Amino acid sequence: MVVAVTLLLAGAATADNSGVVIEKVRHGNRGEQTRLVVELDRQTSYRAFVMVSPNRLAVDLPSAQWQAPRTGFFNHPVVKGYRSGDLDGGLTRIIFDLGRPALVAQSFMLQQDTANPHRLVIDLNPVSQNIFDLAIDDIKGDANLRRQQQTAPLKTSSNQPKALGTLTLPSRKPPSITQQPISSSLRHRENSDIAASSALPARKPAGMAPPMTGNVTQARRWVIILDAGHGGHDPGALAGGGVKEKNITLSMARALKTALEDTGRYKVYLTRDNDSFIPLRQRVAIARKRGGDLFISLHADKIDRKNVRGASIYTLSEKASDAESERLADQENKAGIVSGVDLSGEEADVADILLDLAMREKMNESNLLARYVEDSIRRKNIRLLPNSHRSAGFAVLKAPDIPSVLVEIGFLSNPEEAKLLNSKDFQAKMASALREGIEAYFAKIQALQKI
Repeated sequence: MVVAVTLLLAGAATADNSGVVIEKVRHGNRGEQTRLVVELDRQTSYRAFVMVSPNRLAVDLPSAQWQAPRTGFFNHPVVKGYRSGDLDGGLTRIIFDLGRPALVAQSFMLQQDTANPHRLVIDLNPVSQNIFDLAIDDIKGDANLRRQQQTAPLKTSSNQPKALGTLTLPSRKPPSITQQPISSSLRHRENSDIAASSALPARKPAGMAPPMTGNVTQARRWVIILDAGHGGHDPGALAGGGVKEKNITLSMARALKTALEDTGRYKVYLTRDNDSFIPLRQRVAIARKRGGDLFISLHADKIDRKNVRGASIYTLSEKASDAESERLADQENKAGIVSGVDLSGEEADVADILLDLAMREKMNESNLLARYVEDSIRRKNIRLLPNSHRSAGFAVLKAPDIPSVLVEIGFLSNPEEAKLLNSKDFQAKMASALREGIEAYFAKIQALQKI
């Protein structure tokens, strides 16, 4: 084994990446590990990484031709099967659906010998879901392999099962969808990894900006949408002394906007810059119309227990991480009901389809952003709730093509924290923490060539 890998490394510089042929995809057990083998007609560069919701392993190769079937099903507890698609930017992606969390223990290329063709070998070790979630930004293989922008659709081959319906997301109107009848097995197999039917409007690049930190060069200013929760006739949570959530969130959004714009690397827009009511669905529409690269909604919570305090970060999930998260999401989503008309109803009707077709990758990026924001808040010695990264079905986080998080900066029901949240000094400190988390996120994303 060591000799084979050494020979590969010696010849890797001369590997021919053009038009590699995938001859066979197979799997097997190797002790406690699961081994995946992709047989090829020549050496090639590759990249492998995991994704969540659902758990899966992605393997990127330079644009490849298929001699093997482009989809396959395995009767295996760890790897249920594979499917594939071609990225517009010149990569072929193979998605292995995982029956249980498993990470890449080792991956390597083996040269052709008398009995075998060239092979990409990937060994998987079973792990807990928590460990799996922490590894979503780890890449095995060639980290510099060119990766297409996430807004570009994947091209499916003619022998690939058709995608789930047709998703149309206009830039000025609420999302709408035309769905064709499908089988439950096809719904399981087709999601945003491969589905080419998700038609998302092109984003307009903003102006140029100074370089990012380190040796990463930024080609344009990223667009960030800040959403100050509540507003107008909807005050949100109330605290003693007339303190209203809608005023705190607007002040916080303005402070964060200033902190981000001062770097020269971002264009920042507010969903509201005054005491006006903006329906939830319209907030998402504003973010998409502006071509947002990130959407951050700011809130301050209130519960019956006055001793509870601390910030938390929420990402979208079909199922809430706990009862308190579900309560909070239900409460916030009711802000879409105006004059007896439920403005968020249509959004809820298409939520499952949006998640299946267009949101898988963006949910992963949202989780990555939440992790960096959580870390930066902790470094600033700002109090966090236990298990501060949570998930729930917030309607305001359902932009299908924009990584989105909701930050609860604290509890107005706690008298001490209510005073803190209304303080300009605290808002500046929180803005600094959020900015650092956002900076770390974009540095990581750009290093991985995701945008």
